This record gives sequence, C-alpha cells and structure tokens, in this order.
Amino acid sequence: MRRRFFDPEGLLWKPLGILGDLVMLSLLWGVCSIPLFTLGPATAALYDCIAHCVRGGEIGLFSRFFRTFKAEFRRGSLSTLLWAALLALPVLALRFAQPSPTPAGRALSIGCLLLLFLLLAALVWVFPLLSRFSFDFAGLNRTAPRLAFGHMLRSAAAALLTLLGFLACYFFTSPLIFVPGLVALLWSWLMEPVFQRYSEPGKE
Repeated sequence: MRRRFFDPEGLLWKPLGILGDLVMLSLLWGVCSIPLFTLGPATAALYDCIAHCVRGGEIGLFSRFFRTFKAEFRRGSLSTLLWAALLALPVLALRFAQPSPTPAGRALSIGCLLLLFLLLAALVWVFPLLSRFSFDFAGLNRTAPRLAFGHMLRSAAAALLTLLGFLACYFFTSPLIFVPGLVALLWSWLMEPVFQRYSEPGKE
C-alpha cells in the first residue's frame, strides 16, 4: 500500500505531476506573451510541450518550450498580428452596431458575433499547427481555416473552451496560473487525432 502511494505513476502523484506541469507552462506562456505580439509563438511552444511532454511523457519541458518559442518566433509573431487585425474588424463593427436599436443594428450585431466566433474557431488551429508541422507564413494561415471548417465540431468546441478560459482569467485573474495550460491540454485532445492523419516524421 505504501509503495503504491509513493509510486510516481500512481493515482495521486501522476495527476499532481500533470497539474504542476500545467502551472509551470501557464506561467511561462504568460511571461512570454507579455509583449502581446509574441502570444503566437508562446502558444505554439505551450501546445508543443503539452503534446510531447505532458501527454507524450518526454523530458526537458523547459528546454522544449524555449526551443519551440525561438524556432517559431517570426511566423508566430506575424500570424499574431494578422489575426489580431482580422478579429479587430468585427469588434469595431460590433461597437458601431450596438447603440442602434433598429432591426438592422441587431442583425449587424448578430452577424459580427457570428463572424468573431468563426474567426476564433479558425484561430485556435493556427499555433498548434505551427508547433506540429513545417509551414511558411502563407501556408499556415491558409491551412488553419481549412482545418477549422473541415472539422467544425472540434473547432467550435476548441473556440468555446478558449472563450471560457479567457473569461475566467479576465474576471478572476488567479486562473491564469493554470488555465492556459489546461485549455491547451483540452485542445490537444480535440486536435491530435486530426494532426495524426497528416503527421510528418521530421517535425517532432
């Protein structure tokens, strides 16, 4: 009984180890995302560590995070700026439409919210894709929407998880210490079955 209690693969210690990894990765992600335009490469590094270290059992979590962050810095940062601009358009249109109580104003608001959700459903694939496959900037940002609409239920679930995670961190702040890692872990359960169909032996 005592031996099983102290077994690192046991029912108690394995979940605690995963939780510890999620906290460390969430903190790393938060620090590396501070300039905001680096949010993309930080997210790619986070997902990469989730897929290989947390789920795959590989060692070297910290070194892998920074190696991926550095390798994907340019494409990830440019993609962050691109998607920030795309998301800004319906947000601005929504702010313009909200004061209007007319049917046209309400229709515009609904359309903007729907467009925001569809963009988010595509965005959630961008940085996991960047971490798992070799893409140039254009190829990455063409492939993500194709995957999103080709797997719409998975995309909608991932977008909803992202939105819930954002709201939890926005209103309560303290979940920042583990929610980014948890959301990436939930993403991986949705996305890895898709990625395995297109896996490249060279990008591991």
